[in-house]
Amino acid sequence: MKRLVFPVLWSLVALSAFAQIEDSYRVETFGSVASGENTPFWMVNRNWGMTALAAGNFYVKGGVFHQQKINTDWSFDAGIDLAGGSSAAYGKAWIQQLYGRLNWKAWRIDIGVREDYTSYLNPLLSSGDFARSNNARPFPQIKVSLSDYILVPYTKGNMFLKGDFSIGKYLDGQWQEDRALPHREHYTKNVLSHNKSIYFKFGDIETKHRKQFTFGMVHFAQWSGTLYRFMPEAADYRVTAQPHRFSDFLRVAIAKEGSSGSSSADAAYVAGSQLGTYLFKWDYKRSANERLSVYLHHFFDDGSGMVFENYYDNLLGLEFQSKDRSLLSGAVFEYIYTKQQTGPVHHNIGMDDAHRDKLMHKGNGNDNYYNNVDYVQGPSYFGKTMGTPLFLSPEYNTDGSLNFKSSRIIAFHLGLEGYFHPAFQYRLLLTTGQSWGRYYVPFKTVKKGVASQLELIYRPSRICGAEIKLVAGFDKGDFFGGDTFGAGLTLSKQGVIFAQ
Repeated sequence: MKRLVFPVLWSLVALSAFAQIEDSYRVETFGSVASGENTPFWMVNRNWGMTALAAGNFYVKGGVFHQQKINTDWSFDAGIDLAGGSSAAYGKAWIQQLYGRLNWKAWRIDIGVREDYTSYLNPLLSSGDFARSNNARPFPQIKVSLSDYILVPYTKGNMFLKGDFSIGKYLDGQWQEDRALPHREHYTKNVLSHNKSIYFKFGDIETKHRKQFTFGMVHFAQWSGTLYRFMPEAADYRVTAQPHRFSDFLRVAIAKEGSSGSSSADAAYVAGSQLGTYLFKWDYKRSANERLSVYLHHFFDDGSGMVFENYYDNLLGLEFQSKDRSLLSGAVFEYIYTKQQTGPVHHNIGMDDAHRDKLMHKGNGNDNYYNNVDYVQGPSYFGKTMGTPLFLSPEYNTDGSLNFKSSRIIAFHLGLEGYFHPAFQYRLLLTTGQSWGRYYVPFKTVKKGVASQLELIYRPSRICGAEIKLVAGFDKGDFFGGDTFGAGLTLSKQGVIFAQ
């Protein structure tokens, strides 16, 4: 045993002696007030679930982070980020991030809870990705990924590939129960997650090309867990445990129907709640510092959407990016349409054969985006959407229900940013939209509204790593949850504790 242990220990010591190490910190505090019942829309979203919906917010957050490069191939990261505040769904204090990351060449393994934005849509200016956004608090998972594109052999340096594969678990079951139980609404506990993606890039504007095209696909699934369904006739809940064997996971991963012991919906369709997106993106490099992009983001939650029977339902975007700190360094304009949903009627396995066959050969309908009969919370975590915030998150519901009530929408979105001075930045968001609710539960009148936000960011040159951000938001109309005006202030500081 000694012959084995001592060489291993000596190797680790030798690697540490040549390692590049950096330990850093980040601290942040935020406070806001609002005139209405809610905090303005864009102040609630795009911040990893840190801001609560209720008017009047305060939080403090502090973290330490370790990065170590062992050699040209191996490196690892670790971090912990603690937070506390008022009106949070997670209690008075919580762990926002706790993770470890191991890198080997282009491969990466992540374990834990990490704020890891992987969408191709601009995290600060876009209205939001349909499947992967930065609106909700991150949840624990294990993820294997290609951290950067790798060249596909025999493509003459023109085709590249990347992707990821993860499993995780949602920890918001108790929050769901506390929200739903007083109103006798459905909820779920101990739900597991599975996500994966694959992207192909043709051309590389970072090195030798002026144009590149990217195509990608994301698959998002919720499965297993325990279903709590309130049964009015019994005035009590029916509790159903979904299977969670490895074979059941494989069914989820390939979008196959549920096994024996699954709910009737899983057995009839696919295991768990599943959705996904396609991305088509074209980039043009105008100069060394400027880029123009056009993209189409398509959503699907069943086979009909995968083959574009809901072809109208897309996010169309234009983006300008500049590395110069000029008055306009970034701009995004997006048009979002999700009213079609493959038509108003969905075939039902309980129909008689004649009607079922007639509807099935025409394809599915009433896709009812973000809603599922078993996993009623849809793609949300602690009531906040994990996809686009334009389908108002369940935390906006006042009746205890956990589903998404407004997924048939039309919206226009504009995001601008730039610099008045190298140390003084602004960011402006303006969104207008209309919502028809859902096919089965339409709103009595179309909900309309406007949401806006202005951020002013100052980074004093005399205090390295310090940032002062003043934000003001204004919402008008019921599309975004009601009329409200709010303002907030964020103070943050980051820096290096130790470097070698």
